[in-house]
Amino acid sequence: MARNSKGFGDALLEGLGEALAWKRGEIDLETVGIDPMPASRIRAIRKSAAKTVREFEQVYGIPSATMNNWEQGRRKPDPAGRLLLKVIEADPRMVAKVAAEGEARPS
Repeated sequence: MARNSKGFGDALLEGLGEALAWKRGEIDLETVGIDPMPASRIRAIRKSAAKTVREFEQVYGIPSATMNNWEQGRRKPDPAGRLLLKVIEADPRMVAKVAAEGEARPS
């Protein structure tokens, strides 16, 4: 495994220095925009795939409480949750089939 020329401590100090310079407005840092997936879209995905939150949980394995929080806007799905919702939106039957096959596997 190749090692950086800087040690961890040096890299950490450099990063903290950049963060402080950014906070003071001295430098611009690269930003990355993340699709927040609004609650209305989450609700639409769920409703197109299942009649109720409970049914959605049974088919796709996302807990009802989690879906309720996402649909009410109290919480936002993390990147993995957003990806799963996008895949469900694209092909709900395929995801349901894969989820059901995962449940049938012996442990």
